[in-house]
Amino acid sequence: YFQENKIVTMATLSILIAVIIASASAFSPPLLPVATRTITICGAKLNKIASDFNLDEILAAEKEFTNNDSDVTSSEQSQRGKSRRPRAKDKKKLKMKKQLERQQQEKAQNGNANADAYAVAPEDNGSEESDANIDFESIDFLTCEVASSLDGKRIDAVLVDLLNKEQDANTEANIRISRSQCGVLLSNQCVFVISPDDASDFLAKTNSEEAASISPELIEQYCSPIERKSHNLEANSILVYPSRQSLLSPSSAAMALLSNSIPPTEIIPQNIPLDILYEDEYMIVLNKAAGMVVHPAAGNWDNTVVNALAHYLMNESPYGSGEYFTKAAENTQNSNEEVDGEELNDDDDNMNDSVTNSISMLRPGIVHRLDKGTTGVLVVAKTRTALAKLSEAFANRRVKKQYIAVAIGHTGEDQWIDKPIGRHPLHRQRMRVVPDASPMKQIRLSATPKKQGRPAQSYVQTLHHDGKLSIVQVQIATGRTHQIRVHLQDHGTPIYGDDVYGFSDWNKALSSRRGITRPLLHAKRLEINHPITGEKLVFEAEPASDMKGVMNAILPLGEEV
Repeated sequence: YFQENKIVTMATLSILIAVIIASASAFSPPLLPVATRTITICGAKLNKIASDFNLDEILAAEKEFTNNDSDVTSSEQSQRGKSRRPRAKDKKKLKMKKQLERQQQEKAQNGNANADAYAVAPEDNGSEESDANIDFESIDFLTCEVASSLDGKRIDAVLVDLLNKEQDANTEANIRISRSQCGVLLSNQCVFVISPDDASDFLAKTNSEEAASISPELIEQYCSPIERKSHNLEANSILVYPSRQSLLSPSSAAMALLSNSIPPTEIIPQNIPLDILYEDEYMIVLNKAAGMVVHPAAGNWDNTVVNALAHYLMNESPYGSGEYFTKAAENTQNSNEEVDGEELNDDDDNMNDSVTNSISMLRPGIVHRLDKGTTGVLVVAKTRTALAKLSEAFANRRVKKQYIAVAIGHTGEDQWIDKPIGRHPLHRQRMRVVPDASPMKQIRLSATPKKQGRPAQSYVQTLHHDGKLSIVQVQIATGRTHQIRVHLQDHGTPIYGDDVYGFSDWNKALSSRRGITRPLLHAKRLEINHPITGEKLVFEAEPASDMKGVMNAILPLGEEV
């Protein structure tokens, strides 16, 4: 009957399927996906049912499909389990093991036991093993058991304290190792940790060997590298780190890593062109070029304004070299006598470099500083007396400073910005306007700042606006780090080209169209009394050509800077 009446058969099957779906939804929700799949199968075979209905064949096909589907699923799950992604700890140990094996192979091929400990060429295949290959045999490692008081502490903070405990009266050992230098060690996998579970076995092995340092084999067997400065230590674990002597020894592999962050012992004169606005025997005034750091600092130990001044004053100046660039020994003594205790007037990126600021001979005669990308008027003292007088004038705000900048957006009417500036709580190299911590506004603050910001005042005048960019003139009464850049960012109109406080899409457009990769900020004018004669002096400097080009594009047709 069903084979002869195909229409009735289709209708009957549809009713049965609907009843099954309703029953599954009401009484057994887990069966719903199975029922849905059955609908799909029946829909796909509907033409075959209509042409040649065979119930046994359909049921056999459904049974075969279900078995095949379950087999594939089990196989896939099994394959996923076999190809499980290795844990980060296992990957680090495997990576370190490969590094040690590669070192041994290189030494066996060279047959030279005195080969350079840190001369390692990276792999060309772009694989994970292309990191620096550190020879651990040239580094003396020390251990420290993590006490309960250090539980949860950041590794970089603990490591700084451990490495600086060995300071003594020697010049070399008196160098303080900073957090940034510890970060270099961590990123190059020179610091390790041993879990509390393996700590007892490790201590038993080290005691049995009675070695002065930890062998690379023990490091490979028990240690896991720490790569993040924010890594939190665990109580009862063991910290394995390079000794201070290894870090400062020229023959150590770790010394190669820190060579860019260890300060020099003297100023190296370099023949770099300077744009001199004024000079006499007491002071010199420059128009600082873009891309030059004022004095040696971490990451910029040479090619600075101080290096260029050392060469110019000792070889070319018609007014003499002054008191800071005569002999290296006198230079260090004179710098320590007068610069220590003086507070520099800072607009510079390196203000918070504790390593540089603790070594005053690296900034001889420096009264105030400008950012690396900022151009304009810079005053440098040539004698100790002039330095003291100029520093006093800056500290007591008897100096008038005027800047010009290109800002994104419309800065609006002339306004006086009086907002304190302090360090950013998360990004240590950045500054910010400190939120108001008054009782009326504490409700909207997630956390009250631990430190109040330092007072900062800026007077902003809009000279011209073309609908997208503004040319502004800024007079500052104080000299806080990044003051103009932070105040304009807080105002919603950051400086064009500022990669720290600006807009990345605008900066990319400036770089691609004009090749400019710096903030368009220029110290245009400075008024100050002469430190010896008391005469009023006014210095002005023209903006750099790249900044002039952007400003001329903003000004109306026919007008130029």
